[in-house]
Amino acid sequence: MGKYPSTLSRTPQRVELLAVSGCSRDRLSLESILIHTNWLVHWVADGYEAMLFLRDHPVPVFVCPEELPDTTWRDLVGATQELASPPKILVFADRADQSLGAEVLDAGGYQLLATPLQRDEVLRAISLACRTWREEIRRQEVHAAAMTA
Repeated sequence: MGKYPSTLSRTPQRVELLAVSGCSRDRLSLESILIHTNWLVHWVADGYEAMLFLRDHPVPVFVCPEELPDTTWRDLVGATQELASPPKILVFADRADQSLGAEVLDAGGYQLLATPLQRDEVLRAISLACRTWREEIRRQEVHAAAMTA
C-alpha cells in the first residue's frame, strides 16, 4: 500500500499540518488563527525544507504561499504527489481570483485561500482538507485489505 500503511490507525485526533512561510506577515497571520486550536503545526521556511519534512513525516494538510523563495507552489504540489500519503495542499495568495483558484485545483492542490487570511475560512478549509485526507487513507486501507483477503 505504500510507505505508511495503517496511517489512519495511528493518526492522533489532533489535526497535524505543515505550514511554509518565509514571510513574517503571513506567518504571523496564520499563527494568530491557529494558536486558538489544538492543532499541531510544523513550520518550515521554504519548499526544500517542506519536502524533507514530508518524506519522513506524513501530514494531512500542507499550507503554503503562492510565492516561495526557492520553488513554486506548483512544484510542491507535483512533488507531494510522489509521496505515499500526499497531503492536501492549501495555497494562499494576494491574487486569489477564480483563475488562480482553478489553476490550484487543476494542478492537484486542494484549495486557494485569499490573503489577508480570514479565520473562519482557514479553519474550515484545514478541517475539510484533513477530513478528506483521512477518508482517502481509510479507503486505501479498506481496498488493500480487500486485495489481500
